[in-house]
Amino acid sequence: MTKNLLILAVAFITSATAHAEQGSQSHESIAEAINSFIAQNINLPGEYEVSLTPLDNRLNLPQCAEPLEAYTTNALIKAGRITIGVRCNTEKKWSIFTSAIIKTYQMVVVLSQPIQRGEIFTRQHLAIEKREVSNLREDFVTQIEQIENKQATRQLNTGAVISLRNLVEPKLIKRGDKVVISTTKPDFSIRMTGVAMMDGVKGQLIKVKNQNSGRVLNATVIEPGLVSVNY
Repeated sequence: MTKNLLILAVAFITSATAHAEQGSQSHESIAEAINSFIAQNINLPGEYEVSLTPLDNRLNLPQCAEPLEAYTTNALIKAGRITIGVRCNTEKKWSIFTSAIIKTYQMVVVLSQPIQRGEIFTRQHLAIEKREVSNLREDFVTQIEQIENKQATRQLNTGAVISLRNLVEPKLIKRGDKVVISTTKPDFSIRMTGVAMMDGVKGQLIKVKNQNSGRVLNATVIEPGLVSVNY
């Protein structure tokens, strides 16, 4: 499992006067409290990066005699912008709020060459790259096997991150195609010729017409040109 990576981009700017003053809470210690809180409560796959919003350099808080407590109003820490509170619970109580932006990164399937609508995804089209996924829908593809031999639903350019909505099972049989209608039982097997009356993907139940009898049957798509009927 990939170990989560926390990069804390601290942009806290503190004034020399505030730091020089005896008994004032350093902005760095507030950042450390937030850092620790996020590390203990975040539950995201892959790697992540945290950037904190700068505190006002005029902020001068009394030194807390106990460890600082960081908290959020949300049960879970997710990607995106979050608000985090930090407070001191001693006799000289104080609390502040700041925000952080969390970006997440995962290895995802991307296009190594463009693809047209209706074209079949092959290994030559696909690559695995680390990308920021914070703003992506959760249906992005992480394994090439999930998409190989599927059909593109739209035109996509090189570098595009593939999502499940970009693909469908390819149509193995199209309306009007001539097909073989197969019926297999333990003691015999029958094959008839027919015509597909609708499109179908693998495993789909479609209507086919027996060319000899004219009877319309429900048949399961097996492969291009072959359907199966169970009596």
